[in-house]
Amino acid sequence: MTTQVLSLTRWEWYKLRRRWMPWILLAIIAALPQLSLWGSVSGSFGSETEQAVRGADGTRLLFPNSVVGGLLVAQVYGIVLIMILAASLLGTDYGWGTLRTVLSRGTGRWPFLASKLLLLALLGAAGLFVGAAAWAVGGAIAMVTLGDGTWLAESADWIEVVKWSGKAAFGLFPYIALAACVAVLTSSSGAAIGIALSYYMVESILVGVLFNFDWFERVAEFLIGPAGYGWMGLPGGMTFSYPAELPDAAQSFVVLLGYVLVLGGAAFWLFQRRDIAGARGE
Repeated sequence: MTTQVLSLTRWEWYKLRRRWMPWILLAIIAALPQLSLWGSVSGSFGSETEQAVRGADGTRLLFPNSVVGGLLVAQVYGIVLIMILAASLLGTDYGWGTLRTVLSRGTGRWPFLASKLLLLALLGAAGLFVGAAAWAVGGAIAMVTLGDGTWLAESADWIEVVKWSGKAAFGLFPYIALAACVAVLTSSSGAAIGIALSYYMVESILVGVLFNFDWFERVAEFLIGPAGYGWMGLPGGMTFSYPAELPDAAQSFVVLLGYVLVLGGAAFWLFQRRDIAGARGE
């Protein structure tokens, strides 16, 4: 089964790379960290510029420390982009009628869906790498042009880079599972994108508003967003704008893993049992 999943994953990538959407999303994940970076260091030109770069931003803009900062920024944007890609990758097979054709040729439902999810996980990790690389390059340029020319950190801790890469990639998995589950449930890429993004935005708004109530703090620890913040943690004095104390990292990992297993399991269960209709022209 593993060989079949890997073979299907390669075939899915062969099909996906011919579409415009993944490359557009890749360009976006490369551009947005750059905009965030230059927005943070260009707010004060003149005498305050070098202080802005070397002070608050100095540590996170020195390579390879900048890679960690880039991963954190890229993950924030990557959540939305990976949900769009996941909903589109699964939903369009229903709309175009290709899903029924593939399954009629003897392809197992579980290996087929597993290959989709594996490809999404790999693409999510690749997107984080591109975003982090864009941030690191921009940070080096900022330190050279606006600072004293030093862009390398005195000591490079590549173990930290690897650790944060894994944490950032895992933080995307619950959102992939959410979008995939909704896509299988609705059999529509448009509906899946709308529902997944609506959940993300509504949850963000509710967390900001309802944290004024003491009872909600405990409830929020079991939502995807707050659990994601708690899982990522924050290195080197970096801070998220968050209305309350972050959940414990270990608890957050269990919560996120629970969402991956429940939503992913629901997607597999629905995909295995539902009838596959023909093309809908979506």
